[in-house]
Amino acid sequence: MNKQNFLIEEIWMLTFGGAFQHSGIYIPNTKEKERTYFRNKLKGYIEQIVLKEYKKPVSDEEHIEYIIGISNYTASFKEVLKAPINFGISQKLLNLALKYYWCLGLLSEPPHFPVDRIIQQKIYKQPLINWTQLDSVDMYMQIINDARVLAKQNNLSLAQWELQNFVRR
Repeated sequence: MNKQNFLIEEIWMLTFGGAFQHSGIYIPNTKEKERTYFRNKLKGYIEQIVLKEYKKPVSDEEHIEYIIGISNYTASFKEVLKAPINFGISQKLLNLALKYYWCLGLLSEPPHFPVDRIIQQKIYKQPLINWTQLDSVDMYMQIINDARVLAKQNNLSLAQWELQNFVRR
């Protein structure tokens, strides 16, 4: 394994951890082997089908379609998942992967950022949306558009603004 492949594997560990923590997506007592199979298939789908589209800038509409596509892809994993992963978890998964790949210089700047509680606190006082239960494109886009205002005030892109404002718990 070369250095870049090592870093990509680490990125996926962080991506799955960040997207699936506190989400309760798995059927109880699902074996780790089945969970690993699911994550490997999902990673393959995202790497082979989705990420290649981000070598160039992607519109909001295209980005939303890719997020929905990830949710739809997970519908075939009924033996592992309680239900297909929802929009909120899918956006966190894709946006985290895009952020990491962008930071490594492997993809162009992502159109959005991972929406979660931490970044919402930078945008809003209250009420915050539980991103693991977020299933509304309109609510998601409201968060993105509100952040765009803040980014523009600082002469930053969305991705740059989030990177400056991100703080790990």
